Amino acid sequence: MIIMSVILYLPQKERSEEQLLQIIIEAIPDQKIEIYSSLDELSDRLHQPMPDIGVAVLYVANRSELMEIIYLGDYLDELKVVLVLPDSDPEFLEKAYILCPRFIAATESDFKHLGSVLKKMTDLYGKTHWTQQEKYFMKT
Repeated sequence: MIIMSVILYLPQKERSEEQLLQIIIEAIPDQKIEIYSSLDELSDRLHQPMPDIGVAVLYVANRSELMEIIYLGDYLDELKVVLVLPDSDPEFLEKAYILCPRFIAATESDFKHLGSVLKKMTDLYGKTHWTQQEKYFMKT
């Protein structure tokens, strides 16, 4: 099995954020989860090579935070982005779609679907990414 890392931006540790973290851990227990609690930490990580990162789950608490994440959009292009938003306000959603997310969850209401979506994403990653050793044996 190929291990994929997931970037999780979780700025606060409140009830809904704890629930989100628990759902992610239960959905993809075999995957590495890198948790970042500030936009500076997230930005620093996105500026580094990410060969094993397949998904970024971003908990966006407010509009200003969303705008800062949009500025990082070029670094998210190679990742499957999952957004967790505070509500489904049409204007907020319109801005969020700039990031081309694969899934959007409104806080708590869509968490039950988030786990299965992440599981499918990581399963697909494992099927489409070959390890160096597997590539070598395919050539011989």
